[in-house]
Amino acid sequence: MVGSSFDAHAPLEGFKLRGKDKLAFVSDMFDRVAPTYDLLNHFISLGNTTIWRLLALTRLAGRKGVLKPGSKILDVGCGTGWVTWFFGWYYRGMALDVEGMDCSKVMLDEARKVNPGAKFTLGDVCDLRYETDSFDVVTTVYTLRNFPDLDKGVGEMYRVTKPGGFVVIVDAFPPGNACVRWVLELWLERVMPRIAAVFMNDPKAYRYLSASIRSTVAVGRVGEMLEELGAEVEVREYTFGTAARVVARKPSLSE
Repeated sequence: MVGSSFDAHAPLEGFKLRGKDKLAFVSDMFDRVAPTYDLLNHFISLGNTTIWRLLALTRLAGRKGVLKPGSKILDVGCGTGWVTWFFGWYYRGMALDVEGMDCSKVMLDEARKVNPGAKFTLGDVCDLRYETDSFDVVTTVYTLRNFPDLDKGVGEMYRVTKPGGFVVIVDAFPPGNACVRWVLELWLERVMPRIAAVFMNDPKAYRYLSASIRSTVAVGRVGEMLEELGAEVEVREYTFGTAARVVARKPSLSE
């Protein structure tokens, strides 16, 4: 991929790109890391990414009205399809209609290997090709920092959510506590790149991950974006604020 957008920009510079430039950078990056993505993320997070996903997704059924038999779900930034697969497996008795969407063709190729019967679509979160009010639940897990435009992406997820439906976001965020933030930055700057180097010849993608976590907006701002769109928002932090789940309900037409 010599000459690709990913090669042309330093990690922090790539994070700060916007629009089609950011989309090209992120697509190139994930095309490159797709084969080792899930395994490496598990190691560099000490298993926390898996724990956070499970905490967020297994508890959706316990929330009144989030999931119903036959619910239509869109998994934005589905990557290798883990979340798409998990919805179908964990909630298999509910016959959910789950679709995964991602900007990386190679990631989708990986997803189809483990989910051969699932529906996957190549797309851009800032320009979702779905009708307004199409899905009961729209999720994005560990992809918010990669959106070409955060406001547009969140707005598009909300737009395609049905009235009475939910937007569910899980991601890493910069913690508010200064001590926790210091430990996290030490891990991101010193430890994580060395682990990534064991698995990859060029660990640049994980320097981007470090830069994106340190530089992204606080989870409270994400909640505010959704509230400004009219949603009822609940935020739950994990592991001392290093990650969080945001659940936003779009009011029904009768409200």
